[in-house]
Amino acid sequence: MKINMLTLCLALGCIALSCKNDDDATIQFESTATISGLDLTLCACCGGWIINIDEEESARRFSELPQNTIIDLENSTFPITVQLNWEASDEYCGNGIIIESIKLVE
Repeated sequence: MKINMLTLCLALGCIALSCKNDDDATIQFESTATISGLDLTLCACCGGWIINIDEEESARRFSELPQNTIIDLENSTFPITVQLNWEASDEYCGNGIIIESIKLVE
């Protein structure tokens, strides 16, 4: 009986140690950027949130953040610095981006 209990404890210990929590996975960010605020100008290529990505010459625009972000753009004090992964979008006359993942730099 003691051998069975010892075997069970060892098996459960091995299973517990081999489990990986997906929350522990760290995201490698490609870019650092500054979100300047909401673009309120009225033109065909305007609107959205203004973001200056470090390696880009001109400001870009985006319309939404990923679902899992904790950044609240409506109540933030701008400018805010972020790290992000993004891809180009045809929105805003080719100056748009789609943000894949983002993190606030504190």
